[in-house]
Amino acid sequence: MITRPGYRQGDLIIDDPDKIPNIKNKRRGIGNRTITRPGAKQQSGFSRAVIFNRLSVVDSDNAGVVELGEKTLAKLFEVKVPDITDVKWIAEKNRLIAKYMALYGMTKDEAEAEVQVNKPLGRAQRTITKQENIAQSNLSTGQKIDELAEEVAQGRAEGKTDRTLIMRQLAQTIQGVRALGMMTKKELDTLRGLAIRANIPADHKSFGLNTVFVDKDFYDRNSGDINLLFVGKYTQFERKGGVASNDYNINQLVPDFSKKNASGMPAKTISQMYRSLSRKTITDIRYLDLSRGGLIDHKQLVLIAASAPNGINNPMFNISIKPTP
Repeated sequence: MITRPGYRQGDLIIDDPDKIPNIKNKRRGIGNRTITRPGAKQQSGFSRAVIFNRLSVVDSDNAGVVELGEKTLAKLFEVKVPDITDVKWIAEKNRLIAKYMALYGMTKDEAEAEVQVNKPLGRAQRTITKQENIAQSNLSTGQKIDELAEEVAQGRAEGKTDRTLIMRQLAQTIQGVRALGMMTKKELDTLRGLAIRANIPADHKSFGLNTVFVDKDFYDRNSGDINLLFVGKYTQFERKGGVASNDYNINQLVPDFSKKNASGMPAKTISQMYRSLSRKTITDIRYLDLSRGGLIDHKQLVLIAASAPNGINNPMFNISIKPTP
């Protein structure tokens, strides 16, 4: 007879599963057991609506207001300005300007433009760094454009505040007719690249121009914004796949819709546009259509006014001398 005693016979074997210990919260505070949220049971959202409405009013009041700290001011307004102690360069520049005017019959503006290309002493005037508003500095238009382009290249136009400042300075820099007319091809190309990088808008309302059809007097008061609008419309044309041509480029920025060609091509330069706005005979005067960014004639303006509520007195017109049918 074979016997096989059980394994570890006589041992007491407890095979109950292990008990999971109860982890008791040892906190002595009140925890979150007594928090009440009466707002969650609120039947009407009126009180919250009042708060949001007040915030909306505050935002509306502060629209367009830009507040700057010292660091931002230092970054945006630290510029290189001409060194007035560079007396040899200044004397040579003055000598060349006088020479060009006397020998070649140039105007002072033409002589200044020639000096920008053929630099005195073979170099540009020395500069010093100081904190100054670029648009209000004594830099030439081309130098201001270069400074603003450098600001943008260094990433100082990425936020809304910075872009607004750059746009305001750029508008101040190119205000008037001569600012763009005196710029060299290289400077205009720099302006074009700056406008693309800074994403200059192509909508007149983005510049605070809330009227559409305007005359010479309105242009004189808002020339910087309107010039920049023309630049913005041209760079938008390029972003959409357009290519510069002899009819439309960074120099010829103003389409002429008074011509038979509905596209307004060939476009005019800023100087040609201004002469069109300045004509003396009312039927020959041209006006600006800021929505399309080009010139229209007297007949077109009268037709548009005839279909508008209140005619030429509609807010979309800003004309000093009212045209007659």
